[in-house]
Amino acid sequence: MFNSHLVRDAISQSIGSLNQVSINFKFLLKTYIQQWPARCLFIFCILLFLTSSWSLRACNYKATIDHISMLDAMWLFIVTFTTVGYGDLTPTTYCGRSVAGITAMIGLLSTAFLVSVLSEKLKLSRSEKYVHIFVLNMKMLKERKNHAANIIKYIFKLWFLKKKQQQPTSNEYIKAQRELVRSMHFNQQLKLEQKKLVDSCIGIPELVVIQRQTNDKTRENTQTLAIMKLKMNKIEEQLGEMNHAITNIQNTLHLLLNRISQ
Repeated sequence: MFNSHLVRDAISQSIGSLNQVSINFKFLLKTYIQQWPARCLFIFCILLFLTSSWSLRACNYKATIDHISMLDAMWLFIVTFTTVGYGDLTPTTYCGRSVAGITAMIGLLSTAFLVSVLSEKLKLSRSEKYVHIFVLNMKMLKERKNHAANIIKYIFKLWFLKKKQQQPTSNEYIKAQRELVRSMHFNQQLKLEQKKLVDSCIGIPELVVIQRQTNDKTRENTQTLAIMKLKMNKIEEQLGEMNHAITNIQNTLHLLLNRISQ
């Protein structure tokens, strides 16, 4: 624990203190599991395998019965940890049964942790997800174009059959009408699936980017409005000065007219 850079680094300690996060053994364990989940699970299973095998061998002892071999104890741990339980070996003491029960419970928890690790490893990355969604989107777009072309084709076919005065109850007319309805239905269904596909592409990183862009636009608009407000104030001041100058000119003209009239 004390060899970790998170403990020895003063900056990490300062950041943890500012955010009221204590960098202790629990915190380090979480960080190691977050960084190397498969490695931590493998080391935990190996240590548990050795410790529990020795505990089963040591606890499954009576005065009338010798210790079971270490290989048998390992086999008993494996069938108990994996919850298989063949029944060829069973603990005979209460201590051995307690160890077997704890081993089975830890095995269930380890299986759940293994499933979460595998699901995280098998999950597509952000770039892979974008590529996959782009390929699916192009495929759906191509299918929509094909169905749109079929819709136009069957509309013209129905119009041609009507022009030939074909009966609406004829097989050819009914078949064309059925294909038209089917193409329209598939086109609408593909449109909805395409919308769902685009919505599934939007995750937390995309929302963060959109929020950052929105904040930048809002900041730019605020600065632009502040600049416009300053310019409007300057225009109002200039208009006031012009009004004052026009008033002075009018007064001067009145004085001149009065002197001329006298």
